[in-house]
Amino acid sequence: MQCIYFNSTYIMETQENFNGQDSLKIINEMIGTAKHSIGDKSFHYLLWGWLVLIASVLDYYLLTIRQTQYHWLPWPILMGTGGILAFVFLMFQKRKETVKTYFETFLGYTWTSVIIALFLTAFIGSRFGSEAAYPVIMIVYGMGLFVSGMSFRFTPLVIGSICCWCCALAASFVTYDNQLILLGLSVLSGYIIPGHILKIQFKHETA
Repeated sequence: MQCIYFNSTYIMETQENFNGQDSLKIINEMIGTAKHSIGDKSFHYLLWGWLVLIASVLDYYLLTIRQTQYHWLPWPILMGTGGILAFVFLMFQKRKETVKTYFETFLGYTWTSVIIALFLTAFIGSRFGSEAAYPVIMIVYGMGLFVSGMSFRFTPLVIGSICCWCCALAASFVTYDNQLILLGLSVLSGYIIPGHILKIQFKHETA
């Protein structure tokens, strides 16, 4: 009986120590692993960041300088190209993927909802005007960045999300051509700069 009591007491103490210290260590290790994984996927941030920035610049140029009614053409062309490239990259990554962490799954669900929201916003914008759609698009961009940044404790993504929201607020007071400038600034601060930081950090960790 004494032996049993001693063992149960020891087990309880071990569980308390594990719950108090080791569990926190495991969580930090999981976040670290997820950050390493998302760093490897900086491709998506850079791909969409640069494509949206280029589309914004071309749209602005065709609208204000060339003054053509087909100024919107860069969007379907570049976004369609981006979708194909992202799909090919995703299929290539899945072949090399061995274990998928909870944080990666959570991130996948988050960005799936963001993509759906963007498509719905673009559709609504085509019916009721792009001036109302672009601020919402930047808000949705910022939501995905904020959740990702806070989940993986990556400050540049959090700062980028705040910049997206600030650009969205400013875009609600300006005309369509100026909204394009703000959209470009939002992806520059929210996607391109954090994406390059992620890429550099990943290369440094794997060197």
